Amino acid sequence: MNNFIFSSAKSLFVPSNSCKQINSVTCFPGKHFRKATTGFNSAFVVLMLMLSFSSCISSKKHMDRGQYDIAITKSVKKLKKNRNNEKHMLILEKSYNLANERDKERVGFLKLEGNPDIWDDVYQSFLSLKGRQARVKPVMPLKVPSTGRVISFDFVNYDEEIINAKRKAAEFYYVRGTLLLENGSKENARSAYNDFKNVQKFFSDYKDLNQQINKALDIGTSHVAFKMQNASGIPLPLAFEEDLTKISLNDLNGQWVKFHTIIEKNAFYDYTVKVNIRMIDISPEGLKEVHFIETKDVQDGFQYLLDKNGNVMKDSLGNDMKAPKYKTITCNLIETQQKKTARIAGTIDFIDNHTGQLLKSDPIASDVFFDHISLIAIGDLNALKPETKKMIGIKPMPFPPNPEMIMQCGNIMKGMTKNILVNNQRLLN
Repeated sequence: MNNFIFSSAKSLFVPSNSCKQINSVTCFPGKHFRKATTGFNSAFVVLMLMLSFSSCISSKKHMDRGQYDIAITKSVKKLKKNRNNEKHMLILEKSYNLANERDKERVGFLKLEGNPDIWDDVYQSFLSLKGRQARVKPVMPLKVPSTGRVISFDFVNYDEEIINAKRKAAEFYYVRGTLLLENGSKENARSAYNDFKNVQKFFSDYKDLNQQINKALDIGTSHVAFKMQNASGIPLPLAFEEDLTKISLNDLNGQWVKFHTIIEKNAFYDYTVKVNIRMIDISPEGLKEVHFIETKDVQDGFQYLLDKNGNVMKDSLGNDMKAPKYKTITCNLIETQQKKTARIAGTIDFIDNHTGQLLKSDPIASDVFFDHISLIAIGDLNALKPETKKMIGIKPMPFPPNPEMIMQCGNIMKGMTKNILVNNQRLLN
């Protein structure tokens, strides 16, 4: 039997992963969407489904439901194909007027309310008014076939209102973000970051915007020190800690969390994740000999069959009757069993450095097993079973040294540590 090292690991923590899936959705014959997973794909599918379901509904129903812009878009599309479609002329006229009335009432209410945070909503409302005009212009004017009445709209230049709302919205977000940033807390810094990004949506070069965004990112980010501590009382190989902390943490770094494996003395870290080695156990080198014998009956010539009187028996043709003669062959075997195990156990501790509080401690342990069997045969090898013959010639192996087995435990522990970190990221916000 060839030598081999079995490695196993156990932890009280078991990672889990789930993914919801939409297998099949049908809107109407000929339209079929298949297998969209969560994330960007699912958002895309939801959008497509909304459009598909929307196509199942008439323009009038959209208008009756208050979905005026959808009704306008559908009616414009129909009128581009047939400018005499009276039904869609009337739907377009009514939907356009109702949609504009709603947006203007919204703007009027917001301005009357007078709150400083209204301007983004005002800006969006004027964009809707301007965009709606642009959609209907290609089919204007329209003449109703049954009455001869001309449908046309008074188009308004909303650019001044849009620019004014845009400036005031940017100013509001900038001022609020600056005040939040002065507070100094991470939560406020993150809110300030969102406000500054809203400013950037309107003006990319607004005042010292980039400097403020970087400042909000810096204050809002939680810095996490990742390190190892050996509390077992048994020295570890010098490379053990270096190898363990080589875990790829880049995919754990989020917008507001950053891991550090190189710890600077004078730097403050919001959290510490500590791999705390509490026990290192390496068994003695186990060596055991097992002696056993394998036997086999093999043919060794033949013998005459005798009757009860001692005479050779004859067959129906008068020939002497014979039968195979067997003998037992044996082979003595010496099996040498070599065994050695290593185990490292401890905890992964999550510590809030602002309060010194231990947030969580997850147990972790890894095991490595060395198991080797060699075999010596003394006697007739023909007596051996096929599986035994395959082991003949395998010699005893040197036991793996302690440092090698410890490093293998460390390799197992790296993967387990990564899983535990992934599933406890919520602690490090």
